[in-house]
Amino acid sequence: MSGAHQNQQERDSASPTLADQAYRLLEDEIVRLQLPPGALVTEQQLASRFALGRTPVREAALRLVSDRLLTIFPRKGLMIATINPLDVLLALDVRAALERLVASAAAVHADAEERVAIQACSQAMGAAAEAGDADRFMQQDKKFDRLLAATARNPFAAQALLPLQIMSRRAWYFFLRNDDLSPAAALHVAVMQAVTAGDATAAAQASDILIAHIRDGIKMAVARM
Repeated sequence: MSGAHQNQQERDSASPTLADQAYRLLEDEIVRLQLPPGALVTEQQLASRFALGRTPVREAALRLVSDRLLTIFPRKGLMIATINPLDVLLALDVRAALERLVASAAAVHADAEERVAIQACSQAMGAAAEAGDADRFMQQDKKFDRLLAATARNPFAAQALLPLQIMSRRAWYFFLRNDDLSPAAALHVAVMQAVTAGDATAAAQASDILIAHIRDGIKMAVARM
């Protein structure tokens, strides 16, 4: 394992700050639409909701502005970003190129420990889909994204992908939550199988198919609205 990779793992395993905790809680509630698109909230309301101080909530909010999930209105509060289908589709175009890069690089760089973790994620995602558990499925989707990003050894691609992946998960809850999970699970599994097999070409192709599936699903959902 490379020194840089080991250092990244050490940072990932470090205790989160209160701002990190606030960010994760707030991001999760926005993505899962517990805080609905267009809602106006205050720092104090969020601090009470998460049992945290206003300072970590403020720091988290600034990060979420960068992720395009919040807009800050001075003296009024924070508005949860609306969901624009065109923006989601444009983001998917960028995401497709980056995911292809990450998937192929992960297939090249994955070590034995990472392959085991990816296989475990594959099995857990399949089980969640079979059970029809959307939240558990999306937890594994998030884990899948993080595993591949770390394994690819390209922090620039990982950083660029993160807000796009968050946007996609939120769009999934908005447009596709009631869809059958099995096709999406199978396509994720195909990417993971290619990565663990060390087949960069197959990983890139499977990633393309997965993103195309997401794009088509959103287009169909919008057409039904």
